[in-house]
Amino acid sequence: MKIRSDSILSLLVLVASLAPAVSAEVAPRPFSANYDLLRGNKHIANTELKLERSGNRWRWRSHTRARGVYAWFSRKQPYTETSFSLTDGEFQLNEILISDARNKNRYELASFNWDKAELEVFRKGQHKQSRLESEVYDYQSIHWLAAVMGRRQETERNMHFYRKGKLVDSRLIYAGRQNLELDGRTIAAKVYEQTLVESKSRIKYYYDAANPLLPLRIEKLEPGKKPSALTLRQVDWGL
Repeated sequence: MKIRSDSILSLLVLVASLAPAVSAEVAPRPFSANYDLLRGNKHIANTELKLERSGNRWRWRSHTRARGVYAWFSRKQPYTETSFSLTDGEFQLNEILISDARNKNRYELASFNWDKAELEVFRKGQHKQSRLESEVYDYQSIHWLAAVMGRRQETERNMHFYRKGKLVDSRLIYAGRQNLELDGRTIAAKVYEQTLVESKSRIKYYYDAANPLLPLRIEKLEPGKKPSALTLRQVDWGL
């Protein structure tokens, strides 16, 4: 597996150049990354994850497509877009969009109005509103929380987490460092583990300290099921 020279290698050398700019917090940097999605030992799909800037907003965009023989059995092409803003360095979610190009009925939109402390959700053809009481994260913006925790040397954080149209209690803990093999190289990745009160699954996130908003690997562990994992294959910077 060959990865471009501006990809994994840059993860190991960038920290020195970024350190003066980020100080104690996080400085977003646009990227486009490609991942292998594995279930057990089988490579079933490819995922593209992008972090982009649009005016004074940022957004994560992820798109997954089944590969090879697995495309015969699954026509799903899940897409998620998470937009956020940074005001005086403070993170706030703006919108979460979940859809599928092959299934027009799968459309979900969550809009966050922080001035009114309201969350409006359209899901499965129904609208509902709820109150916002504290910061909220989702499956993409969780990378921001992990990055901030790393900068502040925090070991755990409780939060409200957006999942299936609701805000649920969740916890993210720093689980130490673990060697991760990528492109024949060993990276001492920082590992964070997430749990949710309404789920028996655990999610593990692996990051390089130099680029905390780019996950190197994401693992979903569920009792009685084969583990699923996204593993970084290639990244382009400075889009």
